Amino acid sequence: MSKSSQAREAARAIVSPLFAWSNAVLKGGEMVLDSMAAAAKTARQVRVAVLPEEGAPQRRPASGKRKRKARRR
Repeated sequence: MSKSSQAREAARAIVSPLFAWSNAVLKGGEMVLDSMAAAAKTARQVRVAVLPEEGAPQRRPASGKRKRKARRR
C-alpha cells in the first residue's frame, strides 16, 4: 500500500468510525483466509475408513440425556 493511500485511509478513519470498524473487520477476515490457505497447503490427504456393519462396535446410548416425563397438572 502506498503512503498516500495510507494517509487517505487514516483520514477516513478519523471522519467515519464505521469505516475504521469495517476496515478492521475486513483485515481480520483477510488474515483468517491467509492462514487457512497456508494450512491447506501443508495439510495431508484425508483418509476415511468404512467398517462393515458386522465389524462395527455397538452403539451406546448418549450419556446425560434423559427423556423428559410428561408433566402432570
